[in-house]
Amino acid sequence: MPIYEFRCPECGAEFEKIVFSQAAIAELRCPQCGSAGIKRLLSSFSSLGCGSGSASGMT
Repeated sequence: MPIYEFRCPECGAEFEKIVFSQAAIAELRCPQCGSAGIKRLLSSFSSLGCGSGSASGMT
């Protein structure tokens, strides 16, 4: 389940939300002012695993 970050252009509030589908994004409202015009922000992500940069010693 991805966690997306959003910003409201009306009041400037930024918030995070777990979103299950793209349709759910269309239904989101700003928790501060209730505006429907929220914008999704680009955000970084992290993952766990064994890769070449892993400290687990596995190659």
